[in-house]
Amino acid sequence: MTSLDESLDLAAVAELLSMASTIADGEAVALVDHEGRLLAGRAPSIHTRRTRPITRNGAPIAAIAGTNVVPRALLELVARSLELLLVDAEARTARARIAQELAIGHRIQLSLVPQRFPQVPGWDLAAAYEPALEVGGDLYDAFLVRGQPDLLGLLVADVTGKGIPAALLMADVRALLHAATDSSPGPAEALTRVNRILVHERATALMVTAVLLVVDTTTGMVRYSGAGHEPALVARASGGIEPFEACGFILGLSGASEFLEQEAQLLPGDALVLYTDGITDARNRDRSFYGEQRLREIVLGACGQSAQAIVRTITDDVHAFQGDADPFDDLTLLVAERARLPRSRRQS
Repeated sequence: MTSLDESLDLAAVAELLSMASTIADGEAVALVDHEGRLLAGRAPSIHTRRTRPITRNGAPIAAIAGTNVVPRALLELVARSLELLLVDAEARTARARIAQELAIGHRIQLSLVPQRFPQVPGWDLAAAYEPALEVGGDLYDAFLVRGQPDLLGLLVADVTGKGIPAALLMADVRALLHAATDSSPGPAEALTRVNRILVHERATALMVTAVLLVVDTTTGMVRYSGAGHEPALVARASGGIEPFEACGFILGLSGASEFLEQEAQLLPGDALVLYTDGITDARNRDRSFYGEQRLREIVLGACGQSAQAIVRTITDDVHAFQGDADPFDDLTLLVAERARLPRSRRQS
């Protein structure tokens, strides 16, 4: 068995050769390999045959052989037809390989999606993830910092690229950021450590945007840092919305990158929204962007609802905006809401 007859549908080849033989009044027409061995059809005598090469990327890989009676133009037509069949077969093989890679990557990514969030008294967590393709490049997580059960880590990240390499990098980055957050004094240092590993120890051209926050769940104090990612939004229970800006270069770009760290306070009733650009860059049929301003208005209007209700309100509005347009990118959303004080405590 050669690579050629593994690529081609031999039944289709045999039918084409039979038709060519019929057109040539029953003369023998065959497919032979580059050494003249018969692959399909009825071989003419080696002393009475003429051939036309079949090429792949400009190099001969086989030939169509016929008797001297078979018109050269017919042999040429059959050879070119088989080249087209070969191109189509290779395209199908490539599509199947891509589909298999996407399916594997999809399974990897599903294993990264948190099945449940930590139970934190006084806090409500919810999330949504909708991949634009079978394998997306987004990641979200909420986790308690090891050894410090009052500290809650919140993470949203976006890996460049798709398929198995992106899914594997997502798994790697998730584990690295967990470990770095557990052992670092703050999120900026955690991003710095992970960035150095990606630049100096990982042989990949893929990079990652991320926003990482560490919340003191007893006081509501938040420390946050970002790596080329959209800022988290805070909807205040008292009214108004503000971004948590913390600029830094994308992870994996340069080992010399520095990451800023900021602090803010979440008061009872405040809602924190982390997201990827799949929301703000969502487009409708007119190619208009959903945009940050619309997101801010929706977040502010949903403040006071449960975290799950806020997630649903945002995703429903994005879907309504998109209509029947294809998704531009993955849609990822993580909401953390600090519970309002009981009425008796607010009055006192």
